[in-house]
Amino acid sequence: MRASATSLHIAGLGDPFLVGRAISIVATVAVAAAIGWRARTGGALVAGALAAAWLASFPVAVWGAAVKPDLVALALTVGAVLALSAPRLADGPLVAGALLGLAVTAKPTAGLPALALAVAIVMRGDPLGFLRYVAAGVGAALAVGFATRLPDKAMYLHVVDWNALAWTPEQAVLLVLVAILTIGVPVLFALVLRAGPGPVLAYLAGAAAIVVLGGREGATINYLLDLAAAASCALATIAPRLRASAIFPAVAAVQLVVAVVLLDPFGVVPGRAASTGAWSDPGRVALVRSLPSGLALVEDSGLLIATGREPAVDDLFLWSRLAERGGFFLEAERVLGAVRDRRFVVVVSETDLERIDTAPAYERQRWAASLVRAVLEGYRLDRHEGALWTYVPR
Repeated sequence: MRASATSLHIAGLGDPFLVGRAISIVATVAVAAAIGWRARTGGALVAGALAAAWLASFPVAVWGAAVKPDLVALALTVGAVLALSAPRLADGPLVAGALLGLAVTAKPTAGLPALALAVAIVMRGDPLGFLRYVAAGVGAALAVGFATRLPDKAMYLHVVDWNALAWTPEQAVLLVLVAILTIGVPVLFALVLRAGPGPVLAYLAGAAAIVVLGGREGATINYLLDLAAAASCALATIAPRLRASAIFPAVAAVQLVVAVVLLDPFGVVPGRAASTGAWSDPGRVALVRSLPSGLALVEDSGLLIATGREPAVDDLFLWSRLAERGGFFLEAERVLGAVRDRRFVVVVSETDLERIDTAPAYERQRWAASLVRAVLEGYRLDRHEGALWTYVPR
């Protein structure tokens, strides 16, 4: 049960963990190459430094190799921005529209940059370009739909209804603070130096709107990817000006160190556990592989898939949010009933369910209170290894 809009399927290309990660890495490197190419007027050193700085930024370092559609959508969006920014490309709006049509099918949030770029085309007085942009976008999206699956009631349920999660200003403010800490320097320099032509600034505005959307439940560091890319693209347009001073690279380097020390995504700070982004312990897969055969409820469903087993619930966070929201959601009672009847031979969590109240907020969101009660009533803790708690029927 995964609410995702991606239609760029990769399952037929091989192992989704390997192929999916490879595609994400290629897309990430493609964005870096685009930034470097756009900054070539500042010389090879500046172009390479801007591309490397983007790769080293906190959101990219954490998310750049994730098996998610975000980076594919990001690469397509950056390509669209470059197409609209190229004065010698007469078919810029057509190319940009097609790329963004594909981007939206991979990640719906790409619709915000697409809308911002549409406004930019209108503001530069190009009605024909606007029509070509829209037509190409709709055509590309429909082509993907015909090749995979056109929107229907089931897709609406998964993509729209199930993703209509609560938005809170507190979470949005928290994500903005993370953005300031991790990518505030390039964004500030881009704004102060008035970097970038119209399409780049439009992308910056659309990316900022995505950050605001980050106030919804389940949003995380990936909502900063577009803002990081937009700021880097903007700075790339003024690469010759950056070459004249060492202020930007010095301040950006300081910000990178501050972000690593405060957020510690890879567990490099002594005495602290990795917050996010670190490669998982291979022992996690070994533990799940050792579980008894049968129906299993595992918080990280990827562990089941990696061991050749099909998960009963593939997104426990979304399941919990929908179960607590109430309404017409048949899967809620189905899973709860299976737990109460002890049809799961094992339950594996990434937190101590008996002490769920003291767990981080994101962990509490993954486990609905009704599910925690049902597990604790019908199951007992069998073992605790690393970050995994294994429960078996009483």
